[in-house]
Amino acid sequence: MRSMLESMKELEDKKRTLEQTQDVLNEELVKLRAQGRVTSSTGSTADVQKELSQQMEQISEQHQKQLTNLRDEIRARETQMEILKDSLQKLQLSYEKLSGDYDKLKKEETDKSSRLQEMTLQQERREQAKQDLKGLEETVAKELQTLHNLRKLFVQDLQTRLKKSQKQPEAEEDDVGGNVAQKQKISFLENNLDQLTKVHKQLVRENADLRCELPKLEKRLKATMDRVKSLEQALKDAKESAMKDRKRYQCEVDRIKEAVRQRNLARRTNAAQIVKPIRAGVNPSTNTSTPIPTIRGGDGGDDDQTMDE
Repeated sequence: MRSMLESMKELEDKKRTLEQTQDVLNEELVKLRAQGRVTSSTGSTADVQKELSQQMEQISEQHQKQLTNLRDEIRARETQMEILKDSLQKLQLSYEKLSGDYDKLKKEETDKSSRLQEMTLQQERREQAKQDLKGLEETVAKELQTLHNLRKLFVQDLQTRLKKSQKQPEAEEDDVGGNVAQKQKISFLENNLDQLTKVHKQLVRENADLRCELPKLEKRLKATMDRVKSLEQALKDAKESAMKDRKRYQCEVDRIKEAVRQRNLARRTNAAQIVKPIRAGVNPSTNTSTPIPTIRGGDGGDDDQTMDE
């Protein structure tokens, strides 16, 4: 954008230079007309004035044409600058919008990552609790089986003792102490069995609750993962769209610069040439064969600088 402004400034300078050149040529025309009154040995005064007028008309037409071309070029560049300004403003708005969306998506992604990490930790804890519960169930089952076997053995032993007591009534007093100890042991084992049964039932209920809650947690985890993937895809699409807009804008700027450079080259190649004026006492045939120099509006180094920009 800065190079375009500098180029427009240079064009304005060239325009002013051409106008000054035209004024100088007009003054020279007045002088030549004054000198044309003197009779030339090579031709009449009327012929000299006629040819001089033709040359000055050509010069004026060339200057007018150059001025018209410069004005048209200035208008075209002003139009291009307006278009570029509009495009730049749109790109800036798009960039700000994409930046806001990116920050929003990044924040959502951070929140989702934190929630996902927390849910993953909860899932790991539930899995660990599930494994601990399974191990506890196995331990309780083994204890229950052991208690059942002990009870069975105790019943068998009690039946055996009863049979022996019926056969040997005289040994009844000796077995009373043993029966009391056995009854205490049976009472203790039954109490332990009741407690273990209650614990087992409680663990079974907790396990059932965890199994009912597990599908819901898995569903929420899956939905969170899908949301994270969709946010990542949206972020990727937004980045790609921003890169495409930026490349398109850069290509448009390069194209305009190339068009301006080509126009400057064409203008330098096809620039109008100025015919040297015929002065009094000079042969007209010599002037007509003299090559016509090219008028440049301003320094040529400015054109090269403009093209480089």
